[in-house]
Amino acid sequence: MRHTVYDRLLKREIGHQQRTYTDIRGIYGDRHWVDDLDIVNELEGHNGCVNALSWSRSGRLLASGSDDHRINIHSYNPGSDTEQFSLTTSIVTGHRSNVFSVKFMPYSNDRTIVSATDDVRIFDIEHSGHSAYGLGSRQRAIGTRPSIHHARNAVTLTSTETNERAFRSHNDTVKRIVTEDNPFYFLTCSNDGDVRQWDIRQPSNTYPPAQDGRLPSWARDPDAADSVPPPLISYSRYGLDLNTVSCSPSQPHYIALGGAHLHCFLHDRRMLGRDTNRERGSRLSSPSNWTKNDEELLGQATQCVKKFAPSGKQHMKRNDGGHITACKISDAHPNELIVSWSQDHIYSFDIQRAPDAREEATTSKVTAGDTTGRVKDKSRKRKRPKSSTQDITDRAGSRQRTESDEEDFALRVRYGNGQSEEIRIGAPTSNGMSPDELNELRGTDHFRIAKTTVQVKTRIFDLANHGEFGLHLAYTSLLGMAHSILPDMDDISRSWGYPVDPDPVDVVVQNKLRDDRAASRRFVQAAGTLSRAMGGQLLTGSSSTSDAMIAQYFASIQPAPRERELPQHEQFGYDFLKAILLWLDSGPSAVIEGFSSRSGGERLPIPQDSDMDAIEEALVPYLLDLASEHPIVDVDVSRFMKDDIRVLFPTEIDAVRAFSRAIQIPFADLTGDEEDEDKPQVANQNRDVAKLKWGHQIGRGLLLNAAKDVKFSFVDRAFGGQGISDASIRAEERTLKEQQEDIDPVEDELEQLGAEIARADAISELEAAAAAASGSGSGSGSGAEHLPAEVEDLLDEGDEEEVEEEEEDDDDDDDSDGDLEEGDEEEEEEEEEESGSEDEEGLRRTRSGRMLWRSDFGRRRSQRAKVERDIPCAPHTRVYTGHCNVQTVKDVNYLGLQDEYVVSGSDCGHVFIWERKTAQLVNILEGDGEVVNVVQGHPYEPTMAVSGIDHTIKIFSPDIRDQGNARKGIGVHSADTTGFSSINLGRRRRPSRPEPEDEPTNDEALSDSEGEYTAGGLKSRKRMHQAYQITSKNDMDRKGGRDDYFISQAVFAQLARHIAANQGGEGEMSEDGEGPIVITEDNCNVM
Repeated sequence: MRHTVYDRLLKREIGHQQRTYTDIRGIYGDRHWVDDLDIVNELEGHNGCVNALSWSRSGRLLASGSDDHRINIHSYNPGSDTEQFSLTTSIVTGHRSNVFSVKFMPYSNDRTIVSATDDVRIFDIEHSGHSAYGLGSRQRAIGTRPSIHHARNAVTLTSTETNERAFRSHNDTVKRIVTEDNPFYFLTCSNDGDVRQWDIRQPSNTYPPAQDGRLPSWARDPDAADSVPPPLISYSRYGLDLNTVSCSPSQPHYIALGGAHLHCFLHDRRMLGRDTNRERGSRLSSPSNWTKNDEELLGQATQCVKKFAPSGKQHMKRNDGGHITACKISDAHPNELIVSWSQDHIYSFDIQRAPDAREEATTSKVTAGDTTGRVKDKSRKRKRPKSSTQDITDRAGSRQRTESDEEDFALRVRYGNGQSEEIRIGAPTSNGMSPDELNELRGTDHFRIAKTTVQVKTRIFDLANHGEFGLHLAYTSLLGMAHSILPDMDDISRSWGYPVDPDPVDVVVQNKLRDDRAASRRFVQAAGTLSRAMGGQLLTGSSSTSDAMIAQYFASIQPAPRERELPQHEQFGYDFLKAILLWLDSGPSAVIEGFSSRSGGERLPIPQDSDMDAIEEALVPYLLDLASEHPIVDVDVSRFMKDDIRVLFPTEIDAVRAFSRAIQIPFADLTGDEEDEDKPQVANQNRDVAKLKWGHQIGRGLLLNAAKDVKFSFVDRAFGGQGISDASIRAEERTLKEQQEDIDPVEDELEQLGAEIARADAISELEAAAAAASGSGSGSGSGAEHLPAEVEDLLDEGDEEEVEEEEEDDDDDDDSDGDLEEGDEEEEEEEEEESGSEDEEGLRRTRSGRMLWRSDFGRRRSQRAKVERDIPCAPHTRVYTGHCNVQTVKDVNYLGLQDEYVVSGSDCGHVFIWERKTAQLVNILEGDGEVVNVVQGHPYEPTMAVSGIDHTIKIFSPDIRDQGNARKGIGVHSADTTGFSSINLGRRRRPSRPEPEDEPTNDEALSDSEGEYTAGGLKSRKRMHQAYQITSKNDMDRKGGRDDYFISQAVFAQLARHIAANQGGEGEMSEDGEGPIVITEDNCNVM
C-alpha cells in the first residue's frame, strides 16, 4: 500500500492538501482497519435467531429484531471504558411471526422505528417519555417495571407506550424495509409480489388488509376493505415472491428488487404507465377495447427499465434456477449495485453503463479479482501491451468449447444492447430437430403435460427410504404436480377439434387419442388423490382455494370426462384403489356412498340406500369379476428380490379377498376408548397402520398395474404432440423401467446362462482354431477363415450386441448435448440427471433421498419466465467469491464511509469482506455458531454488527483497546444469563466441520488481542489464516457437496486389491509397484 493509515493521519494533521489520502471518509475506509477487525462485544437479550439489525443515523443506537417477536435497542457509548453497549429498551411488537426487518426512520431524532413481518408496524420510542439512550428517563425515575428479559436498566415498552400503528395491506410475509431520504416515507417488499410505499403520518385504517371475497361473511376480517391503496410495484400476477428491495438516497427514483427469479429488476419512478397506441401514433381506444396488457401498462406506477443477471442472460427458461436473497444500491456510488444469488456468488453491476456494441465484454478478467490488492494510480499513463505469439495462442484457446474443433462452427450475433452471442452451428440431432426447435417444443402444453406425467409416475413409485416427514413432503410435491396439469388436461380435452367429414381411419385415430387422453387423465387424477389421502397438501395462496381445488379434483378417484369403455386392468385398478381410499378416509359408509347412485351404472354396483352388507354382496363380487391372475407387488422392493419379499399378493383376486376381510374390522378412532365389561371386546385396527399398508404399499402396486401403458410418447401424442422427448425424460423412463419391470427369474437366468456358456464355447473354439492355424504356419489371419460358421455368427451377434449397446449409450450422450439448449441449459439438464430433480411445485429431491424446500410452492414456473421478458439485461462487472449462500436468506451490504468494501454472511458461520474495486477477499471473521445472515456497518466508524442463528449480536471493531478488554471480559456482560450465545455454550460447530486449534508459530507470534482470554471473555474470531480451507469447503457446499458420495465398483475393487496387497506391512508398496490410491471427486459419483 502506498500510504499507511499513520502516514495519512500525519498528512492530515500537518495540513496536506491531497484530499485523496487525507480525507476523513477515506481514512475510515483504510485497509488497515479492515485487517485489524476482531470481536469486541457480544450483545444478548433475545430468545430467538436475530434476523434484522439497524444502526440509527446518529450511530448511538443499534436495533435488532428476532424470532421472539421483539425489538431490542442497545445504546452505544464509545467513550466508556467499561460498558460501551447496554440494552436499554425492549419493544413488544405484537407481531405473530418472526421479525425479518427493522429500520430507524431518518431525521426522526432516533425515536421512530419500523418493523416488518406479517404486517408493518411503526413505533415511537419516546411517546411515553422513555429515552433509548438510557440517560435517566422519566420512567426509570418513577421505577417502571423491569424487562421480562431481566436486563440491567432495560425497559419493556408495549404497544400503548409506543403509539404503535399497524399497516396490513400486504397479503403475505414482509421481508424487507428500505427508508428514503425523508422522515415520512419508506418502502417494503413482500412474498405477495408487491412493493408498497408507506407514509408514517397516516393512521392504521389508511392501509387496511384486502378483503377476500371468497370467504363467507362470518369469516371475513372486520378491518378488511375492498379499496386498498395500490402498490408501487406489483409482480403478484406472476406469483413472484420478493425478498429484497433497495434504493439510494442520492437517486431515490431508482428501485432495485429481487426474489424468486433469475433477474434483479431495476424500476424507475419517473417512468409511469405507457400508452402504446399513442407511441405508435394511433388514437387511444375506449377502455372497453383495452387488452389485458394495455390495462396493465397504463396502470403501472413505475416501469422496469433494466434487469441484471450473471453474464447478462436475457431470458429465464422454465427450468432455470435463480433465487435472489439480497440486493443493495451503493449510497456512495449510486450507479453500482450488488446482488447475492442463492447457491451462487455475489455479483456487481453498473446501473447506468452497459457494454457498448463496439466493445468486447471483459467480465472474465474482472470477476476473478486482483489477488495482489493493488489499486492503479489514475495519473499513470496506460501503455498498450505487446502481443506475442504465445499470448495470441493463449487467448485463442481460452474460450470454452462445447463440441470438438471439427464441429465448432458458430455465428456471432451482436444485439442492440451491446451484447454478443455465438450461435453454434452443429450437426442435426438424432431426432432430426435443431436445438431451437426443441426449445420451442419444450414450451408447448402437450410436452409439459407429458413430462410432468412421467415425473409423477417416476416419483410416486420411488418413495423408498423416506421417513414419515419425507413421505409427507413427497406426497405434497406429487399432489402439486398433479394439480399443475390436471386442469390443462381437461381444457385440451374440451377444446379438442375433430375432423368435419372424417373417414374411417380418422375415426379410429381420434377414438384412440381420446382413449389415451382419458387414460392419462385417470392416472394423474388417481395419483393426486392417493397423494392427498396419504397426507399430501395442496399449497396455494390460501386454504380456501386449496380446499376448493381438492374438492373439485382429488376428493376421490373420478372417471375421466366423457370416457368410453375402459380396459379391464384399468377399471379394476382404479375402482379397487377408489374403494381403498374411501375406506381409509371415512370408513365403510363412504365406500357404499362412493359406489352407489340413483341412476346406477356399470361402475356403481351398489344400489342406493344400501346397508353395510352391500360391500360383501355387490362390491366384492364386482371387483372379483374384474380381477386377474396378475400379482400385486411392493414397488419399493427391488425387482431382483424373491417373490416372497416383493409380492404383496400372488393375484389380484387374493388382494380383493384380503380387502373384504380388512374392511370388516373397524378403526380404533371410530370405536371409542370407553370399555364396558358387559359388552364383548371387538377387535379394531389402527388407521395410520392401515394407510401405510393399503394406501402406501398396496395402493401404489395397484396404480403400477393400472398405469402400465402411460409413457411420455403415449401422453404427448394424446394431447397433440409427436412423442418427441429429450434426454432427461428418457433417463427417467429408463430408470423407472429398470426399477419396476418384472422379470422371470427362471427363464431369464437360464437364457443368460445359456448365452454365456455358448459364448464361452465359441471363444474357446476361436482360440483353438487360431492356435492351430498359427502352429501350421499359415498365419493368424488365415486361421480365422476356417472357423465354423456357427461360431462366426455367434461372435458376430455378440459383437453386434456390444456395438448396439455402445451406440445406445453414445446416442444418449449425444442427445444430452444436442437435444438440449446450448450453454447453461445443457449444464442444467446434466445436473438435473446427476444430482436430482425438481418438481413443478418447487420441491427438490436428490438421488440420495434428501428433500430440499424451495420458496416457490404453488407457483407456475411458466409464469416466471414471462416476467419482464423484453427488458434489456446487463451483465455483471465483478464477482465476489468464497462464501456459501444456500441454507438461509442472507443479506449483502457495503462497508465503509465510501462503500469501499462488500460484506456478506455465509452458511459456514463466517463474515466475508471483499474490496469493492478489485473483488479481492481481504478478511474472514467468525460471526456465528452456525450461519451468519445479517451484517450492518456503523454509519461513521469502522465497526460492524453481525447476527445469525445465535441469539446474540457480535460487534467487530479494529480498536486494540476494546479487543483487549473483550479478551479479559471487561465490558462484556450477559444481558440474559439464560440466553443462547457462544459465551455461555461455547462453540456449536457441526461435527463434520471441527474448528482446528491455532497455535502461534515462530514466524508469526500472536498479539495480545489474539492471545489468551479469561473466563467470560471473548476469543479472537479472526479466520483469514484459514481462508483456503473455508472457501474450499464453501465451494463444495455450494455445488452440492453435502450430498452423498458413492465409490464406483472399479475404484472400490482397486482399493480392495491395494489393501489386500499391503496387509503384510503397513504403508509398504505393493509388488506391482503401485503406490497409495487417492480417491478424489473425479472417481466418485455425486448423486
